[in-house]
Amino acid sequence: MKKLPIALACIITISLTLFSCKKDSNKSATSDNYIKGKKDGVAFNFTTNAMAKITDFSGSSGIISLNLLANGTALEGFNLGINFANGTTVQTGTFTEDNSGSDYILAGVYNPNSSTIVYAAGIQSPSAKPLTINILTKTSTEITGTFEGAFYKEDVSSGTMYPDYTLVTEGEFKLQIK
Repeated sequence: MKKLPIALACIITISLTLFSCKKDSNKSATSDNYIKGKKDGVAFNFTTNAMAKITDFSGSSGIISLNLLANGTALEGFNLGINFANGTTVQTGTFTEDNSGSDYILAGVYNPNSSTIVYAAGIQSPSAKPLTINILTKTSTEITGTFEGAFYKEDVSSGTMYPDYTLVTEGEFKLQIK
């Protein structure tokens, strides 16, 4: 399995953490946009601040970034991200954290409503369940798909990773592209 350089892993974790903690009071909850599934067997459905963002850094770094975001209450929420290398566009398909190529990397963050603890996927090796994101459809305005994986506990103030994890199964998303 390909290992990410430590600096790149830290940048991904920090950016995902910041996005997952973002609160935008101008966005109301709607069942039309969501990230839902099961955390350790318990159902969740996050609809607040639910959106997909595509950022094109291909001119400066060759990277196009996809972030899938949704919150429940307060800080609780998910942020899933795929960085496509070499200017590759966001496309349908199955993407895994244990990808041996260099065409993309992915990571995810689950914030359990904490300012110091998050659960991160895509940077733990080996993983009990590698993060997988399956993009089923993508139009100019909407993206849908599924995801699953083990999200490992991390103290964001110290950067300490723990062996404890939250297992996400049956994950789904339907999000407007903003």
